[in-house]
Amino acid sequence: MTYSFDIFDTCLIRKCGQAKNVFDVLAERVFVKPVSTECKRAFVAARIEAEERSWSNNQNLSDIYEAFHFSHEDLRSNDELIALEKEVEQEMLCPLPAMVEKIDSLRKAGHRIMFISDMYLEKDFLLPILKDAGLWEEGDAIYVSCEYGATKASGELYKIIQQHENIAYKEWHHYGDNVNSDVKVPCKLGIHTHLVSYGYTPYQQTMREMPSLHYQWGSMLAGISRSIALQSERSAHKDFMLDIIAPLFVSFVYRVMADAQHKGVQSLYFCARDAYPFYRIALKFQTLFPDVSIHYLYISRTSLYEGDEETKVGYFKQIGLATQSNKNAIVDVRSSGKTLQVLNEILTRNGFKSLYGYFFEVCPKTTEQLDGLDYYTELDDLYLNHLSIALRKLPSNWYMYELYFPLNTQKRTIGYVHNGKEYEPVLDAEDKKEYRLDNLQEHVIWRNDALDAYTDDFVQLGLHHYADDIFRLYALPQLANFFLFPDKHYLKALNEFYGLHPNRGYIPYVDNSFLHLPLNVLKHHTMWKRGTIFYSLPTWLSKWLYKGK
Repeated sequence: MTYSFDIFDTCLIRKCGQAKNVFDVLAERVFVKPVSTECKRAFVAARIEAEERSWSNNQNLSDIYEAFHFSHEDLRSNDELIALEKEVEQEMLCPLPAMVEKIDSLRKAGHRIMFISDMYLEKDFLLPILKDAGLWEEGDAIYVSCEYGATKASGELYKIIQQHENIAYKEWHHYGDNVNSDVKVPCKLGIHTHLVSYGYTPYQQTMREMPSLHYQWGSMLAGISRSIALQSERSAHKDFMLDIIAPLFVSFVYRVMADAQHKGVQSLYFCARDAYPFYRIALKFQTLFPDVSIHYLYISRTSLYEGDEETKVGYFKQIGLATQSNKNAIVDVRSSGKTLQVLNEILTRNGFKSLYGYFFEVCPKTTEQLDGLDYYTELDDLYLNHLSIALRKLPSNWYMYELYFPLNTQKRTIGYVHNGKEYEPVLDAEDKKEYRLDNLQEHVIWRNDALDAYTDDFVQLGLHHYADDIFRLYALPQLANFFLFPDKHYLKALNEFYGLHPNRGYIPYVDNSFLHLPLNVLKHHTMWKRGTIFYSLPTWLSKWLYKGK
């Protein structure tokens, strides 16, 4: 039996999402000097137009660039553009482990393996990529439309392959993602067809459909999330991390580092434990901001309020937090402003410079707590301006930012000690957590790896240049919409996550108990009543109940 496979979006997917998004990534590299966004968009439009103008059954990349009509004094030569496009295309492609495994099992069972593509990139370019991905072995065959002057879409490429391979259509199985060229057309010839689909999650699809001012940012963000998720078995936890948390955290940390560089901040100190994911992201961005050093600050309320001040100051001096010359700042997820206030009191009392603060949310009990503090926060900026009903819901879900979003296994700092050579933090051996999640270690390891990969892809796709817009126009609205009308797919992750209730012990954040419990019981049965209602009822009914609220 012979088994053939389409290449793109079947065996290999692009981390940038759609094929045309490759040109957005390419536009970041084709100019010798920085140019305007409008200029980059003009390049992308010209590249797409050239492909349409030069179309033929044996179209290749050289044909496309011969029809490319766009001039700019800082644009590279056509030969350089061709090389760069191939470079970007190769960087964007990643294999699907499930398909690698399937093809390997078929090959071991003695079946013939072929790869077929309607594509302007030649076999010599595709073959090394297939080999590196573990998809190709000697003895396999590859057929690309540009080298045969025939396409799958017309059916002619299948006919050429049938004659070349001397196989019967009824003994041929084909896998592909295109309903027409991979299913309908070969099916008419008598080939057994199998539609392959790597769908987008609900919020990935929402991202793809969000309007873009210049680039297909939403489509590219969805592409990153999907490509990482498909590298392993999917779950609601992973999708929550990649679709909601990662776009928010990565764009936020980049904004913090860019602002720190602008303000002349020399060192950023990420507060244990909540800011640990921020710290990992910042390390990935370090090469982009060589003048801003990154540190992990072991600190907690206990370590600030207890113990002798001399030891605290000794530790702060040792790590460079306490200085008379440098401008330093701390970074945390949530704060009442008290941590920054107490730190600055200790530092200034001992003759050191005060610190600046970066927070995702500042939540003071009184405005007086913030008097004299120099800081920036996102949610304070947003909800005090009352931008929308959805955004005003963000502050009420503080426990999500503080517990579920920064999920990690870092231990709580309870003080500092001098071991005779240096100061070191003392960590709580028991470290009773305010939450519970089965297989926590496994979840955290995957989260760390996924966050690292997401940050790498974010930079590789050039999205860091637009971090401000991505944060404001995509990441925050996505988060706000989740809190306003949460999707059931992501609520499954919270169903397995438990928060520590002061009277009831560990209780789930959400479950589907709404129809079985009276409201007075429901109020204390889960951590998030709104989420439980959306999880329990049909979405249309939940939205009706909460319309305008």
